[in-house]
Amino acid sequence: MGQLAVRLGLLLAMTALASCGNVDVSWKEEVKLADGQVIIVKRTAQGKALGEIGGPGGWRANRMTLEIDRPRLATNPPEWSQRWVPMLFDYDAQANEWFLVATFYTCVDWHDLGRPRLPYVQYRTRDGRWEEVPLDPRLFGRSANLLTGVNARGEPALVSLEVKEKEDRGAGKKFRQIVESWSSPC
Repeated sequence: MGQLAVRLGLLLAMTALASCGNVDVSWKEEVKLADGQVIIVKRTAQGKALGEIGGPGGWRANRMTLEIDRPRLATNPPEWSQRWVPMLFDYDAQANEWFLVATFYTCVDWHDLGRPRLPYVQYRTRDGRWEEVPLDPRLFGRSANLLTGVNARGEPALVSLEVKEKEDRGAGKKFRQIVESWSSPC
């Protein structure tokens, strides 16, 4: 009996360790800007799988990147790289700046961001680099134009606009549009 219990314990431990592997995904994605232009961005996502024995699993992002792949222009912004989940990427012609709004997956991330009232962090390009800025209230109600429900097992080489429109991936409202009010589940 004792040996069987030890073997079962080792098997369970190995299963738990196997489910807690690294996530390293890269893909290209079509993005429709507010002016109707469609661009292609390169994206990566790295993190740690969160496996639960008999549970749903999931993963926690350590780093996500976004960079314009096409068109290649001198006016393109630099690569954006942070731990958060980018959800809206666009160009503000009035300010002559690119901007990006990101959200997060976990309560730990929310706490690390200082428990913001809304589940977002916004960046704008300034002097050739990304700078964190307060969330622009004019963005309330704006729909996400980036894939937010990234699959830890990988994405197609090119995620099209049609695929993003068809797939829900169980993403909550905070991932689909910039909300004006939010209650943290944390």
